[in-house]
Amino acid sequence: MVEQEFKDTEIQLDEAENSEKVEESNHQIILTPEEIEALFEEKAKHKMSKGEKRKLRVIKKLLLGEINGTEAAKKLDITTRQVRNLKRQVLNEGREGVVHKNKNYKPYNTYDVEISTFVCKLYRREYRGTNFSEFARICQEQYGIEASRSTIYNFLRRGRIRSPQRKIKKKKVEVVATTPVKEKATKPKKTVKKTSAKKATSKVVKK
Repeated sequence: MVEQEFKDTEIQLDEAENSEKVEESNHQIILTPEEIEALFEEKAKHKMSKGEKRKLRVIKKLLLGEINGTEAAKKLDITTRQVRNLKRQVLNEGREGVVHKNKNYKPYNTYDVEISTFVCKLYRREYRGTNFSEFARICQEQYGIEASRSTIYNFLRRGRIRSPQRKIKKKKVEVVATTPVKEKATKPKKTVKKTSAKKATSKVVKK
């Protein structure tokens, strides 16, 4: 049962890939060698790496008909579908078609070193002793720094600035177990009745 489902999915993928090939062949852009050369003469906006230059050379050979899609895929160690995508991108964008779209963009949550140094200097010069939460609010409201509080905390920690409200670790008090001391049993004292001297003399006289 599982093997049959696996075969069915393989057939569906093959059919989809074949339909893509037919659609691409129907909408294929036919260029003259002069037009292809003109595509590659335009300078790229960004500096290209060795890998991107290699891709460009292979796609150029593919467009000129010197190699086919399978040979291009082997040379670039990618699939034929990726080769078709590269070919389409180069036809639409020229040299920029082989450059990765996120290459020259910084991630959303990264900030320049200049902002980090500015935040640290500002704290040391004008807001020393202020707790980090309050200082982060000041940075956001008064100085227009578009950074979250946690990011500002990280800037200060990287600048080796400690929060004035840091928790002090309490020392643990070791409790020493002591054995109870047995109390010695005290004997009751004998009470001796004291007789007065007068009573004693009176007894002697009577005799």
